[in-house]
Amino acid sequence: MNTSQKVSQVARKAARRVRNSWSRPEPNKGPGARGPEAPAPRTAILIVNGFDRRGRWGEYNEAEAREFPWIDLCLRQIDRYSADSSYEILAWDNSFIPEQRRLMRAHPKVRMFGQRQPGAHIGHGPALDRLLLKVRAGTEYVITMDTDSFPIRSGWIENLTGRLSSGAMLAGVWRSEIQKDKPAYVHPSGLAVRRDTLLRLGSNFAIGDGVDVGTNVTAAAEAVGGRLSRLLRTNHWNPHYLMGAVYGDLIYHQGAGSRNPRFTGGGQSADHEAVREALRNAAFSDIDGLIDALTGNADPGTVEGVRQSANP
Repeated sequence: MNTSQKVSQVARKAARRVRNSWSRPEPNKGPGARGPEAPAPRTAILIVNGFDRRGRWGEYNEAEAREFPWIDLCLRQIDRYSADSSYEILAWDNSFIPEQRRLMRAHPKVRMFGQRQPGAHIGHGPALDRLLLKVRAGTEYVITMDTDSFPIRSGWIENLTGRLSSGAMLAGVWRSEIQKDKPAYVHPSGLAVRRDTLLRLGSNFAIGDGVDVGTNVTAAAEAVGGRLSRLLRTNHWNPHYLMGAVYGDLIYHQGAGSRNPRFTGGGQSADHEAVREALRNAAFSDIDGLIDALTGNADPGTVEGVRQSANP
């Protein structure tokens, strides 16, 4: 069975089981989550915070996760560029790092959820599905983000939701850098959909083997003839074919912020790791300088360590 057939099969299975999953209770609501009496915002932003301890991407260094907390950078960038928007953030924590949990609990826009015991973390797709259960009934739009993705200019929420209001069924980051035998799809590092559309589609984010998070929802939208509004990669300078991406001049995605730099069809190499570390260091030391270099507003030579090890 090829990847396209797997995607179709996963989408059909999701459609059969999603009605039950939407009503399944979530037993592990994190401390500090606000109750349902709070007014529903127009947009819910869903983020799964954590890092890959094991699995397809290999082990990731927990010490690095503590030193470079992508969730902190992500939340600060959302704050910075969403001041005039009606939104809240639903975060599922898979990190089990006390400092990061305290940060999320203290954030006025965040409702935090997650398992209580380390080792009980769940995958990215199932965690997004559990967060969807917690979206308030009056919320119109859902946007998913990765911890290593975030907006780079104001009005980003309205840009994405405006595409939906103009007739698109799904909008967001178009992951097409690695094609080969798998279809391109709207990636959860910046995926926007109406909440009621997602319910009607009968799709979810839980995935099968060989299928990426986000593929299910894209396949379900395409199956009913829904229009996709794609944020294409708009880098002026590309230090790597996947990492360090700017999409639609709207969203930055590190691409391997919480896992090892192993890529489908690309393997792992010293070049990948060198670029990952240089982009990470630049993001945490001067995110505006990094974005300027990627978008052509500054000399890439200002991003230390990337140009020499760049892998086009």
